[in-house]
Parts: sequence; C-alpha cells; structure tokens
Amino acid sequence: MMRIGIIGMGFMGGVHLNAWQQNRYADVVAVCDANPIAGKTKGNIDAGSDELNLDGIHIYTEIGAMLSAEKLDAVSITLPTHLHKSISIQCLEAGVHVLCEKPMALNVEDCNAMMAAADEAGKELMVAHCIRFWPAYAWIKSVMEQGCAGEVKSAEFSRLTYAPVWSGDSWFSDQSKSGGIALDLHIHDLDFIQHLFGEPDAQHSDGLRLENGAVGHVVTELKYGAGKMVRATASWLMPESYGFRMAYEIIFEKLTAVFDGHELKIFPVDGEAYTVELDPGDGYTEEINYFSDLIRGAQIKTEITTEQARESVRMALETMKL
Repeated sequence: MMRIGIIGMGFMGGVHLNAWQQNRYADVVAVCDANPIAGKTKGNIDAGSDELNLDGIHIYTEIGAMLSAEKLDAVSITLPTHLHKSISIQCLEAGVHVLCEKPMALNVEDCNAMMAAADEAGKELMVAHCIRFWPAYAWIKSVMEQGCAGEVKSAEFSRLTYAPVWSGDSWFSDQSKSGGIALDLHIHDLDFIQHLFGEPDAQHSDGLRLENGAVGHVVTELKYGAGKMVRATASWLMPESYGFRMAYEIIFEKLTAVFDGHELKIFPVDGEAYTVELDPGDGYTEEINYFSDLIRGAQIKTEITTEQARESVRMALETMKL
C-alpha cells in the first residue's frame, strides 16, 4: 500500500481525503494543517460526503515533521495557491510524489521552478485539473478522439457561482494569494479547452468587476483558426441561493452535446435526442485514481502534463488583461 499524506485540510483537503480513502492501492496515514482540523468541511459545490474519517490518521501541524516521520510515497497539496510552489518543492526535495491542487501556481515562473524541482528529484508532479476526469467532460474528449461526431463548429463553456465567501480566512478574496477568478474558477474551462483543442492561436476577454474592484465576471473568446468558435464564461456574480453550475454546449457537424451540470443530452442531426448514461464517479476520484496509477508505474494514457498545467496558468492570466 502506498502511504499518502494530505497537506491542507480545508474543503479540498477533505475532498482529497475521501477520494484517496476509496483507492485500493493507497492508505492515508497523515494529514497536516496549521489550524485545528474539524470533523467536516464545507464548500460551494457538492463533492459527496463532507464528513471526514480521520480514524488512525496521524495529524500534524508542521509539514517538515510529517515528511520526516511518515516515510510517505505521495502527498496531496490542497493549500492556498500562493503556497503551491514552495510546498510542492519542499515535498519533491524530500523524495515524495506530489499531486498539487489547481492552479499549478500564481505565475509561469513559479510553474517552471516546480517542474525543475520534479525533474531534479525524479518524482512525479501532477496538477489536479479535475475537469479532465469528470465523466461528462471525459465523454466529450473521447468523442473527439474517435471522430464519430465530425468537427467541432462551436463550443461554449460556463462556470457560474457566487463569490467565494466560504473561505474562513478570506484568502480567496486576496488576489495575491488566490489569483482571483481567473486562476480559481475560469482556469477549469480554459484548461479543458486546451485539453480538447491545444493552445489557442489568440484569446480575448471582457469582464465586469465586483464592488471591491476585483474581476467578478469574465468571458473569454479563443481563436482556433477559421470555422470554429470557442468561448468560456466564469462568474462570481450569482446570488448564494444559485449555488454552483458548470455547463457546456458543443456543436459538432453531426450532433450537438448539451451538459447542464447534471444531465448530458445529445441532439443528432439525424434521429431523436437522447441522454448519455455517464460513467459513475466524479473528477476528484478519477484524478486520484489516475495519479495512483501514474506513481505505481501502470501503463496508462497520459491525461495531463505539467507543461499543459503551466499553459493553463498562462491562459488564465491572459484573461485578466481587461
């Protein structure tokens, strides 16, 4: 069994804990957080149970102490974004594989430093872009690879929610720590667009600002040659009662695929509309299963590289040039 540690026990730390505990090759032996760890976590999305099972897990408040004592194989880093670079490098230099939450870092230079540290250590560094693994999104990637639906003519993605008031210490509202809406929210769809189509030829964004002056709504158009329109919208303007919604509408030559956050419906050019029976599970569980296979040396198809995660950071930062 691989020995796993989790660094940062906020909402995403709880998500990673639950996902790792479902992996048959892994045993979560330690968690680390500078603050007292509660028995449950709360975020703006439904990620399954918010109850934390900490039975038999050693709890630390200092990362170095955990790395020294536990002889870990890998860690999940679910800390605020401004800490991703330093803590990832610390863990890599300690000889531990790293699964780091998205975004990879606050800027491209920090991404480069993390990649260099992974190369020097000879350890895996993966950025947890969960949307690549989400069943409704993985289905689209599969259809494109098979070519059965023809070329994409238009693709629109959206990610709408309320401003991130769920963070108790409000680090989300500090763009020097979170990167704002671009790196926290918009990057999900930008990364998936890159996953589908590669790096864009060009991109342009328009946006609206919150009362504090930070961008709270952004629409990005991405250019991929003639005959294709690609657009993504991210918003923190929704009321809290709205909750969270991720969706897409993709027009192929032979069909249109519409995902409303719950159901994926297909509208063929010829024939009746139907609903796709998606694979069970979620992107969090599947990304951790993929990372588990990666560090065990299993023969798997590459789903994400650090170069792609770095490009997603660059694309997201470009959207802030409003």
